[in-house]
Amino acid sequence: MRTRKARLLTCSWVLALAIFPLATANAYVISTMLFVALYGTLAVSMGFLLGQAGVFSFAHPAWFGLGAYVAGITVVRGIAPPWLSIVLSAVLVGLTAWAIGTFLLRLRTHYLACATFSLVFIVEILLGQWVWLTGGDEGLLSIPTLLDVKNISADTSYYLLASILCLTCLWFLGNLSDSRPGRAIRSLRNSGVAASSLGIDGDAYRLQAFILTAVIAGLAGSLLCFSLRFIMPGMFGFSLLVEIMTMVVIGGPRKIWGPLLGSCTLIWLKEGVYSRFEAILPAQTAQIDPILDGLIIIALLIFLPEGLAGVPGFFVRRWNSARRTA
Repeated sequence: MRTRKARLLTCSWVLALAIFPLATANAYVISTMLFVALYGTLAVSMGFLLGQAGVFSFAHPAWFGLGAYVAGITVVRGIAPPWLSIVLSAVLVGLTAWAIGTFLLRLRTHYLACATFSLVFIVEILLGQWVWLTGGDEGLLSIPTLLDVKNISADTSYYLLASILCLTCLWFLGNLSDSRPGRAIRSLRNSGVAASSLGIDGDAYRLQAFILTAVIAGLAGSLLCFSLRFIMPGMFGFSLLVEIMTMVVIGGPRKIWGPLLGSCTLIWLKEGVYSRFEAILPAQTAQIDPILDGLIIIALLIFLPEGLAGVPGFFVRRWNSARRTA
């Protein structure tokens, strides 16, 4: 019963978050919330892999970029129509994650983190070097639109689609976490040895979680591709990894909805900082982003290690402690 109430409460505030920008009809709010939904989807999938499965993979920017480029290339080269290109990108990302994960997931903890961290640089360099296919460092341009709905702006259409993807992933991963396979995945995070003694195939479950979250990241990347109508290799490198990790840390990876809360908090916090201190900040916001991300991560790890999602539990523990000592 408590789980059902918590799930209904989570769905309520997430749905309110999705509807609010449409009620404002403000183009700036809608465009900003579009990125909240897209990066929130990416952060939720990464948070599930880190917080639920205990798989220390940093490859999400690579899957995000691969999904964006596969969708963009197949459309620009006339290989497939836009909607079919999204399906093809998800399939190709899933197959790539399966091929790579079969070997990389033999590693554990910081060894796996270093290997997947290197994968981000490899993909970024390849996207920049394969000029004949990707457009090189200048990027892939002239990507056709995916949606053309009358009486609705492009940003609003893409925001609705991104919100549907984000809410669907949140719902699916939440139900998966409460299911039998989800409990098996969580047991691997707590103790792989104990899980193996109970007959749980840890390697199979890790690989399945790795592929699933990679496909989700690829889908988010394909939507980013069509919403921006251009993509560049630098969009999917180390800076994106730091930003997504900051979102996961802010929200807290132990709750499925925590990284989405982190995405909303970080993006709007940066928008507030840029607008408030526009006169003294560099013209290129990419120069200040790593500083803000680093300061936020340090502060949260010191004062709020469980993230914003852990705040209710913190106050409940303090309340129970005070009642016991009273």
